[in-house]
Amino acid sequence: MSRLSRTHHVPRWLIRTIGAIAIIAFVAAEAFSIYIFILNRRLTRELVNHAWREPTIIVSAAHQRPVRVAALYGVDWRITPPVALRSLPDHVSRAFLAAEDVRFHHHIGIDPIGMVRALFTNIRAGGIAAGGSTIDQQIIKTRFLSQERTWRRKITEIILAILLDARMPKNEIFEVYLNDVYLGHSGGKPILGVDEASRLYFDKPPSELRVDEAAVLAGMIRAPNRDTPDKHPDVARARRDAILAVMRDHGWIDDAQFSAAKAHDVEFSGGEIPRTPYPFYLRALRAGIVKEIGVRPVIEGGLTIVCEMDPDAQRNAERVAARAPAQLEATHSWLRAQARSEPLQIALLSVDPRSGGVRALVGGSDYNVSPFDRTSAMHRQPGSAFKTFAYLAAIASKKATTASLLLDAPISIAVNGNETWEPHNYDDRYRGRVSLREAFEHSLNVPTVRLSEDIGVARVASTAEKFGFEEKFARIPALPLGVTEVSMRELTAAYTPFPNLGIRVEPFLLREVRDRAGKRLYAHELEQKRVADAAPTYVIHTLLRGVVQRGTASRLKRYGLGYVAGKTGTTSDYRDAWFVGYTADMVTSVWVGFDHGAPLRLSSGEAAIPIWGAYMSSIPHLRGEPRPPAGVTFRDIDPESGMLWQDGCPGPLHEVFLAGTAPANRCPAGFFGGIIRSVFFSRGNFDEPPAITLEQFRKWANDVDRSRREVEGAWGRLKKIFGN
Repeated sequence: MSRLSRTHHVPRWLIRTIGAIAIIAFVAAEAFSIYIFILNRRLTRELVNHAWREPTIIVSAAHQRPVRVAALYGVDWRITPPVALRSLPDHVSRAFLAAEDVRFHHHIGIDPIGMVRALFTNIRAGGIAAGGSTIDQQIIKTRFLSQERTWRRKITEIILAILLDARMPKNEIFEVYLNDVYLGHSGGKPILGVDEASRLYFDKPPSELRVDEAAVLAGMIRAPNRDTPDKHPDVARARRDAILAVMRDHGWIDDAQFSAAKAHDVEFSGGEIPRTPYPFYLRALRAGIVKEIGVRPVIEGGLTIVCEMDPDAQRNAERVAARAPAQLEATHSWLRAQARSEPLQIALLSVDPRSGGVRALVGGSDYNVSPFDRTSAMHRQPGSAFKTFAYLAAIASKKATTASLLLDAPISIAVNGNETWEPHNYDDRYRGRVSLREAFEHSLNVPTVRLSEDIGVARVASTAEKFGFEEKFARIPALPLGVTEVSMRELTAAYTPFPNLGIRVEPFLLREVRDRAGKRLYAHELEQKRVADAAPTYVIHTLLRGVVQRGTASRLKRYGLGYVAGKTGTTSDYRDAWFVGYTADMVTSVWVGFDHGAPLRLSSGEAAIPIWGAYMSSIPHLRGEPRPPAGVTFRDIDPESGMLWQDGCPGPLHEVFLAGTAPANRCPAGFFGGIIRSVFFSRGNFDEPPAITLEQFRKWANDVDRSRREVEGAWGRLKKIFGN
């Protein structure tokens, strides 16, 4: 080999390194090209094809005829349609050009002059400190990219801005910007676009803005939550005047207009943004759409969405929930005091038990104060509303009947080694022997605990779990009193089997989604499951009817609702108040309480029943009863002894039993019967206290804390046995 060839020999490692770099560069370039291609397709769908102009139509299918609920615009479902450039005075659009992109009509999507200026700023800063962004670039960044300050993001932004400018007329690009520009926050929500900002800050549509007002809005873009007339009037004035000067220098306003505009004070007038109706329902509906078909169709818009809302029911639910806090606070001073630190909250959910369609959904008392959806995201103790499943377990076991006598007397149950738990009734009183029906209708705790101990708490837990609760319930003595937290959606769904005689339906809001071309993107399929036999479910239905006829929900008769069925749910420490009730076509739950667990100190009869009654009495609903199924029989009984009725006994009470479980003996009658009755079947007052004192709350709260520790201890033991 010659010396020359040895001199020019290239090392293999260098060749491999260069090759690897070339491959990496090629792969990176290909990946970047694919990334740009994908974003360009989104740009076409969302902007070039004018999808952003088309409304998303919400249609209700709650009744036989579909009813249009709302037309909504943009990815955030605003109720106001996009502003057209031709509807604005020239000085409004030019104020924004003067503030953000004075050469907008003369560049190709990027402004080389602005970019050079930004480049020198970035070099001095040692990173990206300024962007030199055009309106095209701002649209791309807001709609398609993140806010990170990197060279990769900036290069992507530049490429897409040039593509946008080449594919859309300038005026259409500018319209997108004027409808999307961020101009602050109000009530926890962003103010987007010149229309919302004009109505909020100046109480007028943008078509009526003066020159100085338009310049004030345009001046806010750089720091819309800081440099406002309310917070920094000097800064806001300086920005306004600078924009007015640019407008004058470009001949967009004359000297007289410039002077007149500068002479105006810099201040807001104060107005309101048109509110989207049914905010809790529509927010939940939108979340359901994203879950089922993804966010892209929502962003593109132009959808037709068929939902299960009953607009009349929804309006009445919102009205009742909004008024209830003030009504309760007016009669209970401690609620007024507590409301100074946190508002009293009301949640309401109505579901059609035949289909599962959600007819009304209100997640709180005031969406603008707190948009948190308490019907699905909140988990609270259901209290006595959970007793229904304990009594169903007892009836289905055939170890108890509606006429069985339960002992209402003090009981002490060993828990966690040497500790004991002593349940109490809400009034701290005991009544001796009471019938199962009386114990249920008047929501007595002690007989319920005794009954659950007799049939086995494991049977209660397994029965409840079949009704669709996500929680695997700890097998503890306090379980039938509703000490385990559940969601309102779970609890409402768990009551749909009672009007359906054992068939549970899954609640849903979204029935169908179609795109602009009418193509079906989603269709709901009915979800139903038998969770209990018809006969014992019917027996529990009669107990739930008795709660309204004679028990803790008898106040509903004042609203003309004595024909409904349901169960009150006062938690053991009076923190939460529930009522879950139903007709043939509506299962409705109401919850009242404070988010952070402050003591409500009101029974459900005092707090939840008036809300439920006001709502259900204001909407149409069916009054039908489920028919008695096979496997049940009816007998006239003595309500005191639980035995078959005969002359000389109280009553009769027409009672229902599972086949083969009706009593066989007749009640004691006559003189000796009266003596026996006075000794063994005496009764006490069944009224649940409507409110408790602070001292009672503290005492009962300690008992509940012990129950919670019991739950935690049981869970700990289960995890050790079965693992996490």
